[in-house]
Amino acid sequence: MKKSFPPAAARSKAKAASSTPLRSSESAAAGHLDPFYDNVDTALFSLAVESRQQLRFLSANRRFLAAADLRPEQVIGQWVGQVIPEPACTRVLKKCREAIRSRQTVRWEETHHHPSGVKYGEISVTPLMDAAGRVTHLSGSINDITQRRNSEQALHESEERYRRIVQTADEGIWTIDANSLTDYINPKMAQMMGYKAEEMIGRPISDFVDDEGKALLAAHIKNRKNGISAQFEFKYIRKNGSPLWAFVSTNPIHNSKGVYVGAMALLTDITARRAAEAAKRESDEQFRVIFEQAAVGVALVDSKTGSFINVNQRACDIARLTSKKMIGATFADFIHPDDWPVHQDHMQQLKSGRLQTFTIEQRYVHRDRSITWINLTVSPMWKKGDPPSRHIAIIKDITKRKTTEQTLTRTTELLERTGEMAKIGGWELDVASQSLFWSLETCRLFEIDDARTPSLEQAIRLYAPVAQPLIRAAVKEAMEHGKSYELEVPVITAKGREFWARSQGSAIQKDGKTVKLIGTFQDITEHKQAEQDLIESEVRFRAVFEQAAVGVGLIDFTTGRFIDVNKRYCTITGRPRREMLKATFDQVTHPDDRVINHRLHKQLRAAKSSEFQMEKRYVRPDGTIVWVNLNASLLSTLSGHPNQLLVMVEDITSRKLVEASYRRELGFNEILASHTSAIIILLDRHGHLIHANEATLQMLGFKLKDLIGKPPPWESDFMDAAEKARSHKRFKEMLGGKNIPSKEVTLIGKDRKRHVVALSSIITKTPEGGVDRIIVTGTDLTERNRLQKEILKISEQEQARIGHNLHDGVGQTMTGVSSLVEALESELSGDQRQSAARIHQLIHDAIQEVRHMSHSLSPASVKNRGLVGALHLLADTIRTNHRTSCTCEVESDIRIEDSEKETHIYRIAQEAANNALRHGRPGVIRLSLKRVGKDEAVLKIEDNGSGLGKRAPEKPGIGMRVMDYRANLIDGSLDVKSRPRGGVSVICRFPCTW
Repeated sequence: MKKSFPPAAARSKAKAASSTPLRSSESAAAGHLDPFYDNVDTALFSLAVESRQQLRFLSANRRFLAAADLRPEQVIGQWVGQVIPEPACTRVLKKCREAIRSRQTVRWEETHHHPSGVKYGEISVTPLMDAAGRVTHLSGSINDITQRRNSEQALHESEERYRRIVQTADEGIWTIDANSLTDYINPKMAQMMGYKAEEMIGRPISDFVDDEGKALLAAHIKNRKNGISAQFEFKYIRKNGSPLWAFVSTNPIHNSKGVYVGAMALLTDITARRAAEAAKRESDEQFRVIFEQAAVGVALVDSKTGSFINVNQRACDIARLTSKKMIGATFADFIHPDDWPVHQDHMQQLKSGRLQTFTIEQRYVHRDRSITWINLTVSPMWKKGDPPSRHIAIIKDITKRKTTEQTLTRTTELLERTGEMAKIGGWELDVASQSLFWSLETCRLFEIDDARTPSLEQAIRLYAPVAQPLIRAAVKEAMEHGKSYELEVPVITAKGREFWARSQGSAIQKDGKTVKLIGTFQDITEHKQAEQDLIESEVRFRAVFEQAAVGVGLIDFTTGRFIDVNKRYCTITGRPRREMLKATFDQVTHPDDRVINHRLHKQLRAAKSSEFQMEKRYVRPDGTIVWVNLNASLLSTLSGHPNQLLVMVEDITSRKLVEASYRRELGFNEILASHTSAIIILLDRHGHLIHANEATLQMLGFKLKDLIGKPPPWESDFMDAAEKARSHKRFKEMLGGKNIPSKEVTLIGKDRKRHVVALSSIITKTPEGGVDRIIVTGTDLTERNRLQKEILKISEQEQARIGHNLHDGVGQTMTGVSSLVEALESELSGDQRQSAARIHQLIHDAIQEVRHMSHSLSPASVKNRGLVGALHLLADTIRTNHRTSCTCEVESDIRIEDSEKETHIYRIAQEAANNALRHGRPGVIRLSLKRVGKDEAVLKIEDNGSGLGKRAPEKPGIGMRVMDYRANLIDGSLDVKSRPRGGVSVICRFPCTW
């Protein structure tokens, strides 16, 4: 069951409520307190005692349910075992039944492991009885004692430190007895006064002040005797005659009967501060009339509205505002809400004349909620015969002083309460009368009434029998020879509780005789348990140390010699343990690694770090090298002085060999990529260029630094507008998972020279499957394309020549033959005449075929008619020669100045139409040439033939390749696809200016 414990205030109420048994009638009367119990900040519950002492939850308040994280129906009416899990349930039932048997309140402590840490709670159950004296109910509460238990633990752990606070404190501590004689000073006090401690002990305190200070000192001592504590600044005289100004916090010391027996003072040296304050006052006086350069804030305030009329720069600095924002504002805009009523009250008294001026310390609250303490002095500016209309405000920033005062107050309170919080009891023995005095804490530890301090013999008998001879001997030695003692012994309290205690005693001597023994007494049971735990921890640590999978060693920080090493460390270094314990850190380290080893060691010595990590090499006795990953941490003594180095080493030789092999492979790949003639470009997932090899840089004429980190290619000057759009589209498709085939792209170099490159791209992915990098490879096709253009030009020229020859040579010859056959036909008759007519018709058809061939081989139609006319002529030719319907739609304002470009466009249309006629047997062919946007035109050749079929060939034919090549020559793109209702669409997009 989850538990949450209430604060101290609620605990005290709950404890009072459950401290004594209640009768059933009283329980009924308590019903009127149900609202209180339901809302109190303490976990409360009640249990019904049923047959055979079975316990059932009768009620539980909201605090209990919230702590248990349960609803009322999960608790009310349920057996205890159904609500509280084991093993806690068994303990709770045992304690509850104990309360039933004893008819007394039973308290015990429970520990709960909460996600926020270990919680401790004190559970209290009180029996409720009916008129017959039978226990019918149990009333319970749970009090949170986590803070107390944590404080106790912290005090035990810091016992030694607090014990030495007085000796090592930065403040002076000075105690006097009832006669104002010095009976103790700490080393700091002696240092401040310039004396040795023994030179001041026994002397009256008045020996250390001047005549003026003696009168003040007498008044202060009188106040101490009257039981008044005080804080003040006082001047003492050092041994060398110089003044010592100190801030003094002093308290009277009374014995158990309330009799004044002395006083204790905590002194802080403020000599330097006093000197600084005096210098500051002198400086303020010299410059008080300089408003803007004043060292304090000065503000002129309207008496009626309270708004600032004028402020100097220092006032603005303190408020952390500009003068523009300050003017018109009021103190209400800055002063802490808790301080505002005091400010208003003083201002009312000032306006009414009851105060002539006032000075108060208040807090400014800034916009960032930080606090600045100010010393505010407000005075009215009187005009003769008139009430004041203005007030002058002097504002000083005293944040540092207040912080110092608060720190000093906390320090003083800490010293005053250390004894109480540490639960260290004190005692005093008057040797002459043998009377023993115990402090309240000592009485509490021994569980006796503080009004009955035992005698010396009775006190000794409270120690365990085995310890009594030791205590008697130590006390006797202290009384007779003034020898101090400190013993750790078992004790049995007045109530029979056993625990371990540390008993200390010191002698106070006068004239060589011991007159008093004083000492302390402290419960060290947990300390003794901690010592036992430490021994067990050491055994466990040794087992872990020896069996660790990594090498572990301890090294002397000064000499560098190994103090201890485990078996694994010896295996890694290849040396036996006895040899390792004779060696130093350097002797097993590779010579090349010693320099960095020394540098890191020097950083530890200079306190620049407390640990370091490095990869280094060890040299084994046989000369082999072992790579290790070494982690070193500095170990220090309790005083903070470093004395040892804890090192942990892991053999990473195999990893180093793999890394070396990887670096060789990486170097080979880098050389291969840098010296290949292929283009290699690396892009990140946003398209930014990360790397380009030497072939790329040489082609484009850039240096690598000119390209790294620049925008993606489609946002740079590497491409023209059309290519940028296509490149960006392909990049998005590739990121979307589409496989992008190799494309010919035109890149523009630094010298604006255009390069045709065949590019292929591949994506590399992260371990999570996301896009990591894009690798672009390519081949510079510029020279190849130039040669292909030249070949194509020559081919066009040859086709034109062949066409001309067919038209002018073969065509004319066949025309002559046709005329001769026609003449022969007229001379013949019968079957011979019919044969001659047939030959004449065949010759006529051949002449038409030759004419068609010459026209197709020679693009004279393009040259003579332009692209638009050539496309219309192509449509007419298809209709006439192939008896196939062919339409042609060309926008009339399309003009292409480049004749070669027109020829390429015409050839694409011609080849697409011929392919349709040859393979698709279409009924209709449509030719169109239209504009798309400002910079692009689209040529479409569509048919309704048989289409491409279900499976297109893996490699396109010559005609397709030629069309694609011609499209690349005009910086265009070619797309061939089947139409949804049959047929093929050939679409060529190319840049075009209008």
